[in-house]
Amino acid sequence: MMNRTSAPPRGPRNSSSSTRGGGRVGGGGITKRRAGPIRVDKDGDLDMDTTIGANGRKSGKGVIGGSVPTGPRGHGRGGARNAGRGGGRLYFTRNPQAILRGMGSQSQQANVLVTLWIKGLKGSKAASNSDQGLSSLVSFLERKATALDSKSKRSIRVKKSHKKGDIVVISVAPEDAASIMKLDGFVFAGSTITVQDSEPSKTSEKPESEEARLTREKIQGVLAARYDPNLKLLNLSALGQDEQLKQMGMFEDNTLVSKLFPVLMVICDKLFTTPQAKKDAIVSVTLTVNSLADLSNVTSLASTFPDLKNLDLSRNQFADLESLKLWRWKFRHLENLVLSGNPIETLVPDYATDIVRWFPELQLLSGVQVRSVAQVHADLEAIKSPFPIASPSFRDVAQVGENFIRQFFGAYDNDRNALLTNFYDAESSFSLSVNMSAVRDRDRSLPVPPWAAYNKFNRNLVKHTHLSTRLSRKSTGSQEIQAIWNDLPKTIHPEITTRPELYLVECQPLPGLPDPSGQSAAGVDGLLIDVHGEFEENIPNFEGKALRSFSRYFILGPGGPNGPPIRVLSDMLALRAWSPLAQTTAVQGPQPVPAIPNVSQVPVADPSLTPEQQQKICAEKLSAETGMNLQYSAMCLAETGWNLEQAYVAFQANKANLPAEAYQKP
Repeated sequence: MMNRTSAPPRGPRNSSSSTRGGGRVGGGGITKRRAGPIRVDKDGDLDMDTTIGANGRKSGKGVIGGSVPTGPRGHGRGGARNAGRGGGRLYFTRNPQAILRGMGSQSQQANVLVTLWIKGLKGSKAASNSDQGLSSLVSFLERKATALDSKSKRSIRVKKSHKKGDIVVISVAPEDAASIMKLDGFVFAGSTITVQDSEPSKTSEKPESEEARLTREKIQGVLAARYDPNLKLLNLSALGQDEQLKQMGMFEDNTLVSKLFPVLMVICDKLFTTPQAKKDAIVSVTLTVNSLADLSNVTSLASTFPDLKNLDLSRNQFADLESLKLWRWKFRHLENLVLSGNPIETLVPDYATDIVRWFPELQLLSGVQVRSVAQVHADLEAIKSPFPIASPSFRDVAQVGENFIRQFFGAYDNDRNALLTNFYDAESSFSLSVNMSAVRDRDRSLPVPPWAAYNKFNRNLVKHTHLSTRLSRKSTGSQEIQAIWNDLPKTIHPEITTRPELYLVECQPLPGLPDPSGQSAAGVDGLLIDVHGEFEENIPNFEGKALRSFSRYFILGPGGPNGPPIRVLSDMLALRAWSPLAQTTAVQGPQPVPAIPNVSQVPVADPSLTPEQQQKICAEKLSAETGMNLQYSAMCLAETGWNLEQAYVAFQANKANLPAEAYQKP
């Protein structure tokens, strides 16, 4: 006898009751949905993919995969299989995109960019570039912001940028905005930039009232009357006795008195819009007879005119060093400071010790010389290089290194393919590194040309930490090197034979290099050569010379049987913003004396010439040979007994320590 099978469900598979499934309808009425037991998955985590009714069944509403098919409960394998295939959990794992769509605001916040507004590009030197300086400014922001956030290993990048009139609008990631905001007030290509997180048009000041305009014009008149263009002197002495300021009522209220000097500085900022304009217009400021007990009311002078050479604070009420501390380490180029007529002279007799330390270029303090020009120069060099820089060591072998250096840079400028043929083979390697954070001399720096042409070849190991990037940016073989060299900008290196002072070259033997012939298991001898110098590029629309400093490291070894006689095994080029080479000092021990040109001894005494005339002739001859002016030439001769040859030897030994004024001729 055949067994009866259970009747299949007669309703549609996705019926309304199964779809809504919040509870059962019975007795013709509507029952409330009751809370069922809390469900957890096999890992013990709360199961939130479905709602559970009072009967313990999952409701289809809210299930991401769709409705849960209904069927017989627990009757054989078919029910279990059906539940496993049609349940919400299977759909949950198959649709992660639906999870992100359901997260709403959280997923949207991941793509939000912060907009910043930058002003100051128009007044910069980069504004004359083909793109009006936009790319240079963006590179500057990325480089400086990354350097400020040195603890983070990631690089800060500007996602979007465009110009809106004179304002540059950029979009950055929220976590990068704070670092870029720190660049507010930085100097870019000679112009101070401002960074704002709100549109300037919305935060701009209200239109100037008629009263404010009249006040500004009157104060400008006061400044104009107190400015001496011939001496480049701004006379701000005895402001309390100024009749124009009295008529304006500036001294009737203590609040106005405290605001007067900042207002004067704000107007100066508007009159001289760039740091260079301030430096050229104002060299000296006098603040005498102002009853100043401290610098709280006049501290803004340091930020407005930081390059002052002369400052007069005499006949005020400064009683101690604390009253002057607000200007400590300010005015880095101050040469003459006057404090006479202040109580500090009698109350703190040794105040000069601290004052001299606060201002590194100070030479005169209240009319007394505290440093000479030579001492200032020596102190600044000591700050830059606290340890003496030894003279370069050049230990060549059979003039191989010298001949290579003499040929290399001229060939690199004019015929790179021939250079590859003469010195490179299939085993040679080349890599390029760009250091955008190199320290530069603040007094001798130039605008930095853009790095765009080098970025795709940059193998800076600090910036690029992925192994694949490091490997892909190291070229091996003359063909790979040729492809990169053809893409690099054309260069102009100084002629090393006529301008050796622009190079620092070191050479030393290097044993244990691979033998290209395979005959020596211990390897062969080669040379390690380090070259530091500078070169020029021809960049269209770039103001001034496009100079860069470089360091290049070569490993030379003998060539293979069918290759060049001398080959470059390794060539590493490191680039950075231009800065002059540091001066070297002689180290202890025997050093080769440079060849002395044909300098004759003191001429035979001519009876018709006085001793002063003979000394003048010697000084003129030494000046012609060394480039020093007559004053320093005479000093050098006097120290060597007016022996012309010994004077030249002394010049060669000490020329690295001579100040710049030794070469200044009237």
